[in-house]
Amino acid sequence: MAEIIRAHDDDWSLVREIRLRSLSSDPAAFGQSWDKESTYEDKVWQKRVREAAWFLAMEDTQPVAVVAARREADSPENERELQAMWVTPGSRKEGIALLLAEAVFEWAKEDGADTVTLYVGPDNTGARAVYDSLGFEDTGDRWVVVEDDPDGAWLKMSRSV
Repeated sequence: MAEIIRAHDDDWSLVREIRLRSLSSDPAAFGQSWDKESTYEDKVWQKRVREAAWFLAMEDTQPVAVVAARREADSPENERELQAMWVTPGSRKEGIALLLAEAVFEWAKEDGADTVTLYVGPDNTGARAVYDSLGFEDTGDRWVVVEDDPDGAWLKMSRSV
């Protein structure tokens, strides 16, 4: 079973590696693209690791899954947002998403939050099923990613911790 670790400053290259793998493998699942993030300089990745709580699922010395969490500036004080969750296809259905989510929930509580939110694409039924199984519920709020495309709006989900 994978070991969940919190990424620290010296783990930025592991975060970069698994994040870019996620974007190349499942590009429609994220609000960013491999084309954009693959051009980030090392200092950008280092800053990203410092500015969010990144958790990695490690098997031996290789990351097989990732998730980030942070307090967004425009969010209520009691909310933390789960972002960028991804598990490699070969490691899915092994409970790794649950372990990553539990790490985020624990971090959020320690950081003073009582709610974790996330956004998921309307056509990402696999991720939606995982989030449903983790106790997230649709809030009814939507994030319009592409202007004038209400059918493409991402669902906001929430869960108490």
